[in-house]
Amino acid sequence: MTISFRSAAAAAIAVSVASSALAQRLPTTVSLLDYKTTVPSAWSPRTPSSTSRLAEYYVAAGTDNAAVVEVVVYFFGKTQGGNVQANLTRWKGQFSTPDGSPVPETISRDSTGLFPITFAEYRGTYRRGIGAGSADSVRTGQTLIAAIAETPRGTMFIQMFGPSAQVATQRDEFMKFVRGLKDSSGPGDDSTR
Repeated sequence: MTISFRSAAAAAIAVSVASSALAQRLPTTVSLLDYKTTVPSAWSPRTPSSTSRLAEYYVAAGTDNAAVVEVVVYFFGKTQGGNVQANLTRWKGQFSTPDGSPVPETISRDSTGLFPITFAEYRGTYRRGIGAGSADSVRTGQTLIAAIAETPRGTMFIQMFGPSAQVATQRDEFMKFVRGLKDSSGPGDDSTR
C-alpha cells in the first residue's frame, strides 16, 4: 500500500487539530494566591480587565451574547474587600424583583476545607456594578452565585453571574471550582496543609 506525502500530511494535520480540540476541552489548573483548583472544561479564560481580578472566565451558550455566564475571581489585597456581611448585603441590594417582593437568596457556610467559605445566591433583576450598579447594567432574569473564601493570604471573592437558566447549568462546576482550592505553596505541590 502506498501513501502519498499529501495524504500523510493531511492525516497529520487532522490528528493535530483533533488533539488541539481535545486539549481545549480538558480541564486545566489555575493558581490563585498560591491555591490551585481545576477550571471546568466549558469555561473559557479571558484576560482580567483590572488588577483586582485574579482570573476571568466565560461560558457562552451559543452565539447569543446575552446568554453568556461570567466567572470572576476578585482579590483586593490581604486586608481589603470588606467583611462577609457587608458584601452579602451589597450583593443582595443589587437585586430586585418585578413585584417588589423579597429577593430570593440562599446563604450557606462551608468550614470543611482549608479555610471558611461563605456561599451566596441571589436571583431576579440584577443591577451589576460598584455600589448598587449603574442604570445601564440592569438585566432581568439573572442569578449571582458568589463565594467568599477567607484564606490566610487574604479574602477572595469568586462570582458567577448571568442568565438564570445558563447559571444553573454551571452551578455544580462553580461549587467544585471553589471547593477545590488546595494549598500549592509548600513542597509536593499537592499539599493540603
